[in-house]
Amino acid sequence: MISLFHPLRVSQYPCLRVLLPVLLLALLASCSSTKSVPQGDYLYIGGAIKVTSTDQNTKTKDLESELNAAIRPQPNTSFLGLRPKLWIYNAMGGNKKTKGIPNWIKTRLGEPPVLLSEAHPDRVQGQMVNRLYNNGYFSPTLEFKIDSTGKRKMARVDYAATVGRQYIIQQVQFPQGNDSLALAIRETEPNSLLKVNDPYNLQTMIGERLRINETLKEKGFFFFDEDYLIFHVDSTLNNKVNVYVRIKDTAPRKALIPYRYQQVSVFTDYSLTDSIGDSSTPPVQYKDYKYYPDEKTFKARTILNAVFIENNDLYSRKRHLQTINRLMDLGTFKFAEVRFTPLDSIGLNGRLKADILLTQAKKKSVRAEIQTVQKSNGYAGPGITVGFRNRNALRGGELLLINLVGSFESQISGDSTSSGLSSFEMGADAEMNVPRIISPFDIRISSSMYQPRTRFMLGFRFIDRQEFFQQNSFNFEYGYSWKQRATTEIVLNPVQVTYARLLNTTPAFETAIEERPFLARAFDQQLIIGGNYRLVFNTQNIPGKTHQIYVSPGLDLSGGLWGLFYRVKNKRPADPDNPNQFRGQTLSQYAKVDLETRYYFNFSEKLVLATRLLGGYGLPYGNSRVLPYIKQYGIGGPNSIRAFAARSIGPGVYNPNLLTEGGDPVKRSFSYFDQTGDIRIEGNAEVRFPLLDPYLKGAFFVDAGNIWLVNEDPTRPGGKFNGNFMSQLAIGAGAGLRIDVQFFVVRFDLAYPLRDPSYPNGGRPSSGLFGNGVLNLAIGYPF
Repeated sequence: MISLFHPLRVSQYPCLRVLLPVLLLALLASCSSTKSVPQGDYLYIGGAIKVTSTDQNTKTKDLESELNAAIRPQPNTSFLGLRPKLWIYNAMGGNKKTKGIPNWIKTRLGEPPVLLSEAHPDRVQGQMVNRLYNNGYFSPTLEFKIDSTGKRKMARVDYAATVGRQYIIQQVQFPQGNDSLALAIRETEPNSLLKVNDPYNLQTMIGERLRINETLKEKGFFFFDEDYLIFHVDSTLNNKVNVYVRIKDTAPRKALIPYRYQQVSVFTDYSLTDSIGDSSTPPVQYKDYKYYPDEKTFKARTILNAVFIENNDLYSRKRHLQTINRLMDLGTFKFAEVRFTPLDSIGLNGRLKADILLTQAKKKSVRAEIQTVQKSNGYAGPGITVGFRNRNALRGGELLLINLVGSFESQISGDSTSSGLSSFEMGADAEMNVPRIISPFDIRISSSMYQPRTRFMLGFRFIDRQEFFQQNSFNFEYGYSWKQRATTEIVLNPVQVTYARLLNTTPAFETAIEERPFLARAFDQQLIIGGNYRLVFNTQNIPGKTHQIYVSPGLDLSGGLWGLFYRVKNKRPADPDNPNQFRGQTLSQYAKVDLETRYYFNFSEKLVLATRLLGGYGLPYGNSRVLPYIKQYGIGGPNSIRAFAARSIGPGVYNPNLLTEGGDPVKRSFSYFDQTGDIRIEGNAEVRFPLLDPYLKGAFFVDAGNIWLVNEDPTRPGGKFNGNFMSQLAIGAGAGLRIDVQFFVVRFDLAYPLRDPSYPNGGRPSSGLFGNGVLNLAIGYPF
C-alpha cells in the first residue's frame, strides 16, 4: 500500500516548537475572551464602513476614514488577534467582586469586555448620516449588518454607505440693508471662507461665523456674538447650493450697533474687595484718562504707555487683550482687568465706560542662595548669591535687579599636578529693565501683544585663580528686547563693552603663556566694544504639541566701528603684530555667529525625546589673530558632553598631556586654558521618562561634539578644523536621574566616554570618577 499521507513530527520542524504553543495560547485566549460575556449578548470585536458612490470623482477612501471615526465603541485592546487585557480581567474574577491585589490587577491591568449591546449601531448610523450631510453629500443611503457567531459569542457590525455627487457652493449672499452691522459684515466679504465652486462643508461655515465675529469685534460691535449669525442654505439646485448669511431676528438691539469709548479710568491700587467709584480722592486727569488714586506709586505717563484703550476709539478686542497683556507683562501687577459698562441704562447710545483695574504685586524682595558647587573639572566649594529686586524702581514699572555673588572653589580631585589649586571669585551686577523703548527716536511697537523693554546692565567681577593669575573685569550692555508673538523674541544689544585686565600673574602662568603665544594674545585682547543680536523662536510653551522646536541664531561683533576709526586716524590697516590700542589695552576685532536648535518629540505627556544641535564660528580679523579668551568656545561638562570634564576636549585631536619635555610626556596643570577654540559643533539627544510620579524621572542620553581652531597653532598640533572633523568628535553616553519638583530640578547624570579624539584612533580613556564614568551633579535640565 502506498500512503499519500505522512505523520507530522515536531522534531523534524523546529519552528513548530514555537508555533504550536502560540497557537495553543491563542486558542485558550479566544475561549476565555467570552468568559464574562452575559448570556444572550456578544463580545463586540469592532466594525468598518464601506463607501461607494455613483460619481467617479468622489474620494471614497477619505469618506471612509472620516466615517470610521464615528464608529463606537472601541473594541477591547488586541495584539496579534489576542486580547491580553480582557484575558487578565477574566483571569482575576471577571464580573465577580474581588478585593485586594486581584482587584487591583483586574482594574489597572485588565479591562472588562466590550459588548454588542453597547454598540448601538442605529445611533452610529445616524451620526454617519450627519457627517455625510455636513460634507455636502445629501440624501445618502446607509445600512448596517450585524455579523455574529453563536458558538464563539463574538459579533461585529459593518456599515455600507452609498452617496451621490458632492454639493458645491453656487452663490454666497451676505446681509442686505444699509444699517451699520450689515455694512460691516459685507465689508468682510473679500476675506470670506465661503468660496463659489467650493464643496459645501459645515466646518467651513462654523469657521466663517467665527471669522465674521472676530472682524466685527475690531469694528466696535462689543455685544455681538457669532451665535447671532445663521446660514440659510438652498439645496434644490441639482447638486449646487446657495448660501445666505443672515442675522437672527432674536439678536438683541445692543448687538447691532458699534460702541466707542467715552470714559476711560485707570485704578492702580484696585483690590477684589473694592467697589469702583468709592474713592473719595479726586483722580489725576492725564490726557483723556482718569487716573486713580495719584502718581505717588506709579507715574501715569509710563503706565499708560501699556494702555491701548483711548477715548472716542471704537471698541477693539485686539486692543483690549493687548492692554491686559502689556500691563501684566510689566511685572508690577498681580492682576489686570478691563471692565466695560454701557453709559446709558439700556446700552443703545453706542458709548462704553472702560475701567482698567490693576492689583499691585509685591514691590521689593530679597533673595539669598547658598550653594555647594561640585564641578566636573574637579573643583568644589561653597558659593553665595544675594539678589535684590525692585519691581517699580522709578515709578514707571522699571525692574531693578542687583546681585552680589561670591564663591570659593578648590580642586579636590584630578591629577596630582593640579590637586589643591583653588579659585576665588566675587562680583556685583546691576540691571535695569525699562518697559519701553529708550532711543533718540520716538519708537512705540504698537502691533505686539507684549511689552518691549530697554535693558541697561553694569557688572564687575574679580577672579583669583591661585597659582595662576588675578583678573578684574567690567562689562556694560545697553539694548532692547521685544516679542512680536508668544513664540518669537528679538534681543538687540547695540552697545556691548567688556574690559578685562590681568593683575597679578605667577611664574607658572607666565611660563604657560610664553610657551603659547595664542594664549598671551587671547588674554591681552580683552577690550571688546561692539554689539550683539539674537532671535529666539520657541514653541515649547504651546501645550499639547507633539513636535516642539527651539531655534536661536545669534550674531556677536566687536571692533568694527572702532577699527574703522583707527584706520582713518592712523591711515593704515589694522595689524595684529602692531595692534591699535585704547588707553593701553588692545582692541579686539572679531565676528562670531552661533546657532542653537532643539527638537522635542512628545510620545506622551511624560515620555519625551529631546535633541539639541549647537554650532558656532568665530572669526578674528584686523587687530586680532585669536578670539578674546572669554569669547572662545569650550566643550564638556554637565550641560555639554557629560562624559568629559569641562574644557577637557579639543581643539581637534590636540592632547595637552602628550606634550613632552626631554622626550617624556608631561601633564600640564594649565591645560584647562589650552582647550578652547574658534569653532564648535555639538549634538545631544536624550529620552526622558517617569520613574516614580510625580517627582522622580529618568533619562538615557548620548552626547557628541568638539571644538576647533580657525588658524593653525603650532603649540596645539591637530587643533585646526579640517575635512576629517566627523572622526574627531568626542562621544559619550549614559543615564541619569532627575528630581523634578516643578520650580527646580536636581539632576544626576552618570556618563561614560565612548570616543576621545585626543587618544590614538579615538580610543577610550581608562580613568574616571567611577571606572570610566563621570558623575555630573547639576541644577536644571541640560536643554
